[in-house]
Amino acid sequence: MIVNRKKFLKTLGLVSVATLALPSKNIFGQTKTSRSNSTTDKSSSVIVLGGGLSGLYAANLLKKKGIQTLIVEASSRLGGRIMSVTNPSDQSVYDLGGEWIGDFHSLTRKLVNNLGLTLVRPNWNGSQSLWDINKFSLKSKENLEKLIEYQSKIPSNQIEGLDKISLFRYLRYQGFSDMELDELDLVVKSFYGESSKNISSYALLSSIESKKSLFQNFYKVEGGTQQIISKLANNLDSTDIILSDKAVSVSQSKDGVLVTLSSGRRLRANELICTLPAPAVSEIKFEPGLPREKIYGLLRIGYGRIHKEIVELNKPLLSPEKGEGIIDWILPNTDKVATLQITEGRAIALENSNSEIAEGLLNKSLGVQSAKSFLSLGQNREGFGTGAVSIYSPSTYGIKAELSSSVGPVHFAGEHLGEVPGTMEAAISSAILAVRKIS
Repeated sequence: MIVNRKKFLKTLGLVSVATLALPSKNIFGQTKTSRSNSTTDKSSSVIVLGGGLSGLYAANLLKKKGIQTLIVEASSRLGGRIMSVTNPSDQSVYDLGGEWIGDFHSLTRKLVNNLGLTLVRPNWNGSQSLWDINKFSLKSKENLEKLIEYQSKIPSNQIEGLDKISLFRYLRYQGFSDMELDELDLVVKSFYGESSKNISSYALLSSIESKKSLFQNFYKVEGGTQQIISKLANNLDSTDIILSDKAVSVSQSKDGVLVTLSSGRRLRANELICTLPAPAVSEIKFEPGLPREKIYGLLRIGYGRIHKEIVELNKPLLSPEKGEGIIDWILPNTDKVATLQITEGRAIALENSNSEIAEGLLNKSLGVQSAKSFLSLGQNREGFGTGAVSIYSPSTYGIKAELSSSVGPVHFAGEHLGEVPGTMEAAISSAILAVRKIS
């Protein structure tokens, strides 16, 4: 359905915990309406599949060029991995996804500034990053620096060899201790939702070398990252966005592309930008079919799991603490409110549990740092994309280039195609590259 202006503005609002008590409405205040069964064709110059950061940014760039664009989003909300929640007691805002922006995320920092938003550093008394290189021995520090430098200069004919093993096993071979590997692994899981045992050495070392992942300070958007989505969407007309409808087929012809939605509606355009994650792309029927190499790439890319819950604590927490049980990290937002971060299979188990069981698991894992209340537990996260942190496992070298390549008038973008997957920087940079391909 194309949302009207009133519903569109409601979609942009931050999630309020108070709305959780209203089961008859969507968490953004948008009441459910039936989808249109109209099969009338709608034409535009470019169709963008996906209403996350990458899709919205691409649409904004196209609008600046005077190109008519239509966004199609399968869920009833915009933002994808970005979602903010508001505490009704004091209107403070916390992020459940798309939270951190680093020193070297130049595109994201520029966007935040252009939108009139402000970055703030976390109010931690200790280190401003989870990464503490001082926990490594002098020899390990030197070895890691050499490996990073080696990765940046490695001959192309040796890259595949480095890519075939995980970083965890590669560093163990280089003499890193179990304690050092565990420290590194905990930080890697915090960024990717997956262990360094399951991520390519080349992929992780190149990410570290680019200084866009682990070696930097981190910032947040004051008032919540959802504001980026709201402001980007406000730059578009409400009639340029279709919510609660997804693409089921994409057909190419000499006249351009024809997209058929699950409602039966048909959309025509000259070109298309697909910003969907790999599993969603795999569900679309392409005519003609996608190249075999691209299909193999879609099947090989993995996705890590990062689940966050916002909790009010009974006693102050002034700096990050390692969690126990199912919790990886307890990260302070204020002295009494913290973000619980859960990754890997534990995140999946938590998401599949009802609120009562989930609360019991979290309380048990908090231990002495007991919870006063949970501000986000049981929240409707439709369209949030919990597993939307792409992972390049060993022996996946080259698939990113294949996944980024266009197929006729169909172009591809998304966080999995940027320089450092899993970041807002990657979503933005991939959108820029896709828009450059629009004729």
